[in-house]
Amino acid sequence: MQVRAVQWFTPPISPSPPRPFFGQERALRALEDALRLKAHAYLVGPSGLGKRHHLEALLRTRPVEALELVYLPLGGEGVPALLPPGAGRELLEGVEALLGEFSPALFRERAFLYAKALAEARHRKEAEELLEELSEEARRHGYVLEEEEEGLRLSGKGPLPAELSLKLEETVLAYLEAAQRAQAEVAALRRAFAERLLAPRVGRLKEGFPQVGRYLDWLLERLLLAAALEEEVAAEEVLPRLLVEGPSRLVFEPLPTPERLFGHLEYEQKDGGLSTHLGLLQPGALLRATGGFLVLEAAKLLEYGSYPLLKQALRQKEVEPVKRLEAKGPRIKPAPLTAQVFLVGPPEVFAFLEEDEEFLELFGVRVEFSPDLPYTRENAAQLGGFLEAQGVRLTPGGLAALVDEARRQAEHLERMDARLFRLLDLAKEAQTHQDPVDREGVEKALRAREERFALEEETYRREVEEGVLSLTTQGLAVGEINGLVVLEGPIPQGRVVRITARAAPGREGVLSIDREVGLGGQLFHKAVLTLAGYLRGTYSEVGALSATVSLVFEQNYGGLEGDSAGLAELLAVLSAISGLPLRQDLAVTGAIDQTGRVLAVGRVAEKVEGFYRLCRLQGLTGTQGVVLPEANLRHLTLRREVVEAVEGGEFHLYAVKNVDQAIELLFGMRAQGFMGFHARVKEALAHFQALENGHEQEE
Repeated sequence: MQVRAVQWFTPPISPSPPRPFFGQERALRALEDALRLKAHAYLVGPSGLGKRHHLEALLRTRPVEALELVYLPLGGEGVPALLPPGAGRELLEGVEALLGEFSPALFRERAFLYAKALAEARHRKEAEELLEELSEEARRHGYVLEEEEEGLRLSGKGPLPAELSLKLEETVLAYLEAAQRAQAEVAALRRAFAERLLAPRVGRLKEGFPQVGRYLDWLLERLLLAAALEEEVAAEEVLPRLLVEGPSRLVFEPLPTPERLFGHLEYEQKDGGLSTHLGLLQPGALLRATGGFLVLEAAKLLEYGSYPLLKQALRQKEVEPVKRLEAKGPRIKPAPLTAQVFLVGPPEVFAFLEEDEEFLELFGVRVEFSPDLPYTRENAAQLGGFLEAQGVRLTPGGLAALVDEARRQAEHLERMDARLFRLLDLAKEAQTHQDPVDREGVEKALRAREERFALEEETYRREVEEGVLSLTTQGLAVGEINGLVVLEGPIPQGRVVRITARAAPGREGVLSIDREVGLGGQLFHKAVLTLAGYLRGTYSEVGALSATVSLVFEQNYGGLEGDSAGLAELLAVLSAISGLPLRQDLAVTGAIDQTGRVLAVGRVAEKVEGFYRLCRLQGLTGTQGVVLPEANLRHLTLRREVVEAVEGGEFHLYAVKNVDQAIELLFGMRAQGFMGFHARVKEALAHFQALENGHEQEE
């Protein structure tokens, strides 16, 4: 069937404000389920769909319980606590005020100084009495009591009497006990005065922050002990560390290393070694998202080795900051994990993760984003609204041109590419050519992109012109056909390949040279085996296939994959067996099954355009064209130049449903019936069989 109507371009259309998740309603419903269930979820879809953009826009509309996370010093540990919004800052300021009042000025009050003086006076009086008594005893024995820096000493003539030596020891011990009692009394006095000031204030803090009562009791005892011992208290040793505060709890971590994901302690050099304290504790993304949402890229999570640690954290529902070094400092206790985690990534990454049963248990909701959208006027207008919201000004014609490109990237007349941010990049480039963006600006941007990747195409054209690549688009040839392939890349390019076949009597069947030398992939091998199955089924009445047919993609030096050349390969094989020539002005694309149906293939528009460019290069004759599967008609998103050539009769498209229709086009004769093409093939196979059998009899 010749295809004449190939117009498909989008009419001018005005943008309209986009609704959330337009065209991705399935994903929106799944996300609503995840939020209702408070379940961790993963968003699946190719890059460029705006998965994270859509997700974060939705999450910003959801209320969160913005609890504040503080770490409290408690003995040798850092203990986490969750406080209501604003309470963490109030607690920190309250403790700072308490430390501000705990100063040397506290012990310069008149009452304290008077009580201290009385205690010290009692000590001096008791000490003086002890020394006077010892001095009197020493004089009776002819000795003198002397006070030196090293202590008390008795000097005199002769050996020191035993009773006097004993008296000296008793006096020294009594003196030391009196001094200790005086120190204890002064320490108790300092503690009492500090407690009188601090205890009421700590009591008020406990009333305001009952969740941290244990810490406040410890803090009071620590300050009272420091007061009694006349020690200074380092603020970093007793202050709470406010890790998370504020209402914003939507966190995206682009670099999810263990340290950035779970938090970590930093270190400082002190007294010849490493030390740390709570003030050096840095929160990770899981803690910064406390009570809210954390968004991560699944591929990055695997790349940085954080996935096993994340599983452990989700399973235990707690976050333990990373300790990188052994150093003097507090032991950090894990904090409760209250964030809802969303992973974003392409299907191939999640196909790997879904093999892990624990992953499916922890991430209970799969959110699927479709790679394309229905092409409707409403969706096209909303695409324009999305682009305008990103700062791109559009004319109706410019939006229509962008929608054309979206349909072309989707490879479907009734679908649009859903990779919104790739279209946004194109629109922004078009805006540099024309603002507001019109069709001409879009076409300039597309030509500029093609030019940036055009070196290989230029080399290909030059080699065709110079005859380095042996390709022809006119005439007839036996066992030769123009097949079509696509070079994948940022801008896929259709190319023409010459497929040749040679047949002779034998028993080896179809022998793919590319397959034999390892240039063919699995799907390519499947296509060759399917071709052989068609031959056996179609010509079974002749008996066993008594032919050896070699098949090769000429001048191909790279790998081949896919089954889209199956129809072309079959026609080349049939031509080689029958000796009937094939038209060289037609190129062929399409897969086949063993029954002879022609099946759809990918990138059909690029393949048609590739043959059109070759024909234009060698000269359009008016008879050239492409034979393609009828199932691919809805995928013909052809460039305007090719559309005009088809409608002007310079280039032709033929859609076929089965092998017989392709045979009639390429060989110019009917497929079935008396003296039809299949009869000629059977005759040739019978001749091969006779030759093969005769050769065997001679042997």
